[in-house]
Amino acid sequence: MATSLFAQEQPQPSGWQIDSPNQPFIPSDAAPASGFSEDPNTAPVTNQAPAAPEIDPKGAVAAMMAIDPKYIEGIVVVTGRGGSPEPGQWVVVARDTDDLGVLHKITVADGQVISDVQSLNAYESFRQDVNINPQEVQVDSGQAFFIAQPIAAANEKIIGHVDYALTIRGKDSAPIWTLNCFDINGGYIGKVIMLATTGDVLDTPGFRQQPH
Repeated sequence: MATSLFAQEQPQPSGWQIDSPNQPFIPSDAAPASGFSEDPNTAPVTNQAPAAPEIDPKGAVAAMMAIDPKYIEGIVVVTGRGGSPEPGQWVVVARDTDDLGVLHKITVADGQVISDVQSLNAYESFRQDVNINPQEVQVDSGQAFFIAQPIAAANEKIIGHVDYALTIRGKDSAPIWTLNCFDINGGYIGKVIMLATTGDVLDTPGFRQQPH
């Protein structure tokens, strides 16, 4: 008993640890318990957050992230034409939060803003109470394209390109992709509407059926 009290009252010698009053000294260089390793390169990894998905530099999310931060909390709609899967340019319509919410139309190509002009579109102005959060877009444009492909194939169609529209139907709603699909000759073949958060298909106007 005297030895145990002495051990608790004295400073711990270098390289040793005391787990509890009822536990003996355990050298720090003792053999590791099963499932553990002293080598940081081989130690088991636990409770780590999942790696963030890579952002396609030509996708819609990258276009939204490329605009001036004063617009990022006021994105109204994102469109792109002729995507196969990605369009050459994205157009982001957003409110200028530094200028009384004035709407701007920002064109982005290859992750770079190439123009920024004031938008006078009445429909876009009407939708000023909505905001698309880029972080909620878990299904980017390229992924949406590949979700639409088998739907077209089930209708014996091949998608040549799509026109994209990323919108939100109301405050606190999930962002939605609308893909107007065209064949290799440019003929319209149907539309695919899906949640940009999950990729769940909501509707397929113009297509007879979805693949099972």
